[in-house]
Amino acid sequence: MSSKILVNLCISLAITNIIFLAGMQPYALKVSAACKAVAALLHYFLLASLMWMAVIVFKTYQSHFILKSSILSWGLPAVIVTITLAINYTNNYIRIEHAQVCWLSEIPFYAAFLAPVGTILIFNVIMFFLVILRLIAMQNNKLLQHETRRLRFLGIFGLFFLFGLSWVFAFFAVGEAAEVFQILFVTFSAFQGTFIFLFYCIYKKDTRDIICSCICKQKKEKASKVLRTYKSSGSGDGTAEMNT
Repeated sequence: MSSKILVNLCISLAITNIIFLAGMQPYALKVSAACKAVAALLHYFLLASLMWMAVIVFKTYQSHFILKSSILSWGLPAVIVTITLAINYTNNYIRIEHAQVCWLSEIPFYAAFLAPVGTILIFNVIMFFLVILRLIAMQNNKLLQHETRRLRFLGIFGLFFLFGLSWVFAFFAVGEAAEVFQILFVTFSAFQGTFIFLFYCIYKKDTRDIICSCICKQKKEKASKVLRTYKSSGSGDGTAEMNT
């Protein structure tokens, strides 16, 4: 997987979380213009995050398309948000009083957010199961070692979070089971960044080697500095004794 795609996904997720944490505060809720700005930015970066998840899915079967992916993933959400802002003089972004959040009004929510999110998730789910079927076919190969099978299983588990499939729980959060699916959605979505870090940074051997080499280098530099200080101190003491 291209590290550039993963970096773009992490950037969009990070900005989404920052906007949510900083924007859903009393000072933003009280000012209409600020509330609309927060809602529009949240709308944009949520769509951008899901678009980058779809790009990662597509990357499973394609390569060398980072420029087109960037234009699509950052550009298409911008078009959707711009159209949403232009229609109805920005009044599609409102303050929802009972929830105390800045977000889309009902009809724009379904048209400008739920529809594209649903489309992306359907694509991601289909591709996810195609990947699983391909891996199952490979599992039947007797030459495939046990360690490789274990890694592929962990890979599937990691793809679940990377493809953004935790968003599927949000679509099932209706009726009597709403609370259960809401908890699942919040839990898995909140830890998406953590899972990406574990599976695609810490779990990769080359990343661990780089981290270890940096730590070892720092330790060597620190030990060398202490040794130089000790030698300098010892040399100074010896000179003082000779003068005495």
